[in-house]
Amino acid sequence: MKKLAFAIAAVAAAALSGCLAPPQTSVAGGPPVDTRVTVAPNLFGDVVVTDVRCAKGTGGYLTLQANLVNNCSRPLAVDWRVQWLDADGVEIDSAVCTWNSRMLQPYEICGLKGTASRVDAADMRIYVRESKK
Repeated sequence: MKKLAFAIAAVAAAALSGCLAPPQTSVAGGPPVDTRVTVAPNLFGDVVVTDVRCAKGTGGYLTLQANLVNNCSRPLAVDWRVQWLDADGVEIDSAVCTWNSRMLQPYEICGLKGTASRVDAADMRIYVRESKK
């Protein structure tokens, strides 16, 4: 009976953690990859997003923190954006979801931060592409 109660508590905790427990998968036996992050195929391997953290901040607004890493020996101009999702996985505030530009120097690690504009945001997605400039 204690084992059943513990199992139920563990499942409930995992279900309630939401954005705090990132969905992950492994690619060809490599390290876990956060499935909330999409990097354009032409940047694959050159740019990675690491240490993605998402939690409720001041006033109940969801906040994001992550690292954008240039893994190559040349500067890269990239754009990134965050798309916020409600509890049903539906995009919110798509009109304010804008691309941010960043020039990454060779092997630079850049911190990304963002805050949802509505308190009903429950999750997010990060997108990275090569800058069009």
